[in-house]
Amino acid sequence: MRKILVAVCDTEQAYGEKLGEWLSLEKGEELQSCYFSSPEGFLEFQKTQKADVVLLGDGFLEELSKSGTGKALKEEMQKVSGEVLESEKTLWLSLRDSKDAYSVTSLPVIEKYQSASGILRDIFYYYQESRERESSGTAGRGEMIGIYSPGHSIWQTPFALTLACLLGREEQVLYVNLKECAGFGGWLGEKYERDLMDVIYLCLTNEENTFDCIRSAVYTVEGVDYIPPMEDGACLSEISKLDYLKFLKLLEEKGGYDRVILDFGMMVPGFFEILNECSNVYIPVKPDEQQEYALRHFQEMLKRQNRRDLEGKISYLTLPHMTAGLGRREEKIQHWIWGELGDYTRKLMGVQGGAD
Repeated sequence: MRKILVAVCDTEQAYGEKLGEWLSLEKGEELQSCYFSSPEGFLEFQKTQKADVVLLGDGFLEELSKSGTGKALKEEMQKVSGEVLESEKTLWLSLRDSKDAYSVTSLPVIEKYQSASGILRDIFYYYQESRERESSGTAGRGEMIGIYSPGHSIWQTPFALTLACLLGREEQVLYVNLKECAGFGGWLGEKYERDLMDVIYLCLTNEENTFDCIRSAVYTVEGVDYIPPMEDGACLSEISKLDYLKFLKLLEEKGGYDRVILDFGMMVPGFFEILNECSNVYIPVKPDEQQEYALRHFQEMLKRQNRRDLEGKISYLTLPHMTAGLGRREEKIQHWIWGELGDYTRKLMGVQGGAD
């Protein structure tokens, strides 16, 4: 897949260099960035190369208007203004400081002083709006893994995240939480602008841009991408079975991930059909009476539904004895990865991969 070339143009050198470096380091497999502190340098670069995305800082634009090169930039922008952008065209974005009076209102605006990950999501958001996905970037089919606990074990999500993090060391992994009240925003200290509901809508209405639709919303934790869970969990039951199946198929075929981890809460519409699309379904349980009865109920339901097609995919996991532990989210996840849960999961992966 061809990398997206992003030009960061800002007269604030420390900021521009740091942002450009972060973009290349964080998403080096997808992005390549370069930094320009002067209009002259950028326009000279544009003579021989064409950036896919240009972030124009407010200070940079103001400098252009003073230096006399504003006309050249205006002509450059007019070449692509209003066109359907192709690979050699340029997407212009205003990297604006909300405190600055100077701005270019005709360009899409990205808030300058937000987290770098927020800027990255905005770049992908505008990029997917203006470009058709290149066919080479959507080849390959990912593998889905479903995780569900009939008794709603508190260790379901820790196991799912631990599995995602361990797989993510060798593969591109996407974690999708399908719980009504996941609480991710508070736990991870994030304020989400878009969530799973937005991504489903974007993908279903813009199938060719699935790759970019996903990346316009994803966050990263411990090296694993995740889509923020739905803010309004009640919407999980309002999406149709066909829409769920279509969305997940898009994730598999056009999402760009090797693995998609589905962490279920409720039985969403099409639940058993979705499980059947998974290569593996893990049912984590704890050995106590309540979990045992819930598990029996689930197994009886499988029989009533005549879901023999799932028999070879479901693995019932008796997780090791663990304590909840205290600490920040980074400490918790590291504790899971390197504690009993991580050891158990690594052994499971080894069996799955044929090591045993």
